[in-house]
Parts: sequence; C-alpha cells; structure tokens
Amino acid sequence: MEIFSIDLTHNEINFIRQCLDLPSISGKDAKFLANLQTKIENELVHIDHMLREEEQKKRQELEKITTKSK
Repeated sequence: MEIFSIDLTHNEINFIRQCLDLPSISGKDAKFLANLQTKIENELVHIDHMLREEEQKKRQELEKITTKSK
C-alpha cells in the first residue's frame, strides 16, 4: 500500500472527520471506515497537542520579555 501526504488545514481535517460520521456503511467497508476515522482522530489529537505546545511556548516567551522589561 502506498501512503501519500496532503496539506490540509486543521479546520479541513476536522470537517473530514465529522463527515466520516455521516455515512452508514456495513460489511467489509465498515472496518475500512472505522480505521480511517481512527487515523484522522489520532491526527487531530496530535495537531491539538502541537498547537497547545506552540501556544505555551509563545506565552513563556512573552512572559520572559515582559519580565526583562520591568
């Protein structure tokens, strides 16, 4: 199986994840859809973690700057 990369925004990935809850699929496609939902959900968790870390770093840098200027 080949794996491809695609550039999507956080909102685009969220939208795709929400859309995957809409179809009713049974049989062999159900496992495929469940795996796809899991992959996207894991990616969203990873993105959220990265964004929180980035925000924390920005706050720390701002705090250092404001502390130095006092």
